Amino acid sequence: MKKVIGIIAVLLAGLGPGILAARDNLPFTRAQRAMDIKDYTSAIALCLGILETSPTDYDVNFLLARAYSYSGRWDQALSRLETMDTLYPRNPDVMLLQARILTWRRRYDPALSRYREVLEVVPDNEEALIGTGDIAARQGESDRALAVFQVVLERNPDSADAYFHLGLLFQWQGNRSRARENFEKAVALDPSNGDYRSFLTDSAPRLRRTTELRYQHEIEDWSDGRGDFQTDRLALQLDLPRRAGVVILKASQTRRLGETDSQFGVEGYPRLWSKAYARFELAYASPAVAYPRWSYLAEIYQGFFKAGEASLGFWRMSFPDRPVTVGLGSLGWYLGNWYPYLRLTYSRDMDRGSFSWVANLRKYFSDEDFVYAGFGRGGLLLGNPTVQDLLAERGTVWLAGFTWYPLRHIRLEGHFSRTTESGLARNAFLMSTGYRWR
Repeated sequence: MKKVIGIIAVLLAGLGPGILAARDNLPFTRAQRAMDIKDYTSAIALCLGILETSPTDYDVNFLLARAYSYSGRWDQALSRLETMDTLYPRNPDVMLLQARILTWRRRYDPALSRYREVLEVVPDNEEALIGTGDIAARQGESDRALAVFQVVLERNPDSADAYFHLGLLFQWQGNRSRARENFEKAVALDPSNGDYRSFLTDSAPRLRRTTELRYQHEIEDWSDGRGDFQTDRLALQLDLPRRAGVVILKASQTRRLGETDSQFGVEGYPRLWSKAYARFELAYASPAVAYPRWSYLAEIYQGFFKAGEASLGFWRMSFPDRPVTVGLGSLGWYLGNWYPYLRLTYSRDMDRGSFSWVANLRKYFSDEDFVYAGFGRGGLLLGNPTVQDLLAERGTVWLAGFTWYPLRHIRLEGHFSRTTESGLARNAFLMSTGYRWR
């Protein structure tokens, strides 16, 4: 008997790897692996092939619905889930995926109904509770959303998803420090979650990952009677590969004192180490009657504690008659929805007004909508400097403005500044609009 058992064991040991290899090559297993590496096209094709012979297989249908939804084919995902809802009525997983997709499509009422149906079947379902809070947050009902997330955390203090959605809620409100605090808790509880890590990294204010086209028109009015200066700018913002930051392609044309000058450049904000990113700019102008022929800028921003951010950098400008090097620095701190910010510049190459500072205060209404007002003194190299800025006396500036997204894809922006120096006043008005794809 022992000899027979030994022979069977040897045979199983030999056949085992083959059996496992065969199972690993099953279409459904390959579809699961395709989902794991986000190859949704392959996963869909494999699932559709299986369903030709097993049209009611629950696991395959559900995997196909997930693949459709994650690839953005939401109508097909919902159609598949409606079929499953008929075959498997009041199935919590089916209803949860339906609710998530409906939320992504901004169909909040039917999504909320689905979440509530899940809670009727499974009253303590954490995902459904968080889903109702998420919808409340998206509809601007912040107090109700906060109450829901707090209930979830009372029941499960280690809920990474609840902390993540709390972070989203505070980010939508414009409270970046509280948002980052909750994203950090989510990452600490679930460090393998790529979405949590991504939102934590993106909580830096200049690293909004989006594709956007912007147009700006600026008019400068002078008190000494000279004609208005007018400047037009066009900018295209793009994501860098592998979620590494953003890059902006820029073109400007200015008309001053009967002459026209053009400038072309690139600006980028690549991620560096933890809580740090860089800003770089490179620009070329022709015929360089107002702009510097060449200019390049490099600056590093570092976050510290929960709400602070500081930077150091330099700016080199080569005007036709002289080069100018400017040292840069900044310090800001998020206080809830408020952001006080100080900008410093220094240049030993300038004969007058070599040091300047500008302080402003922002009020955020969401993570991207804000108004601001500010005041400064010095040589005031603001924005994109020209010869007139370089030769300016030490002066005083008042400034105010806003950035607003009244619709999901439309950007509106306005800025005003008034600079006075040695009895001369300059008023600058800038209006901008833009469209973003995501």
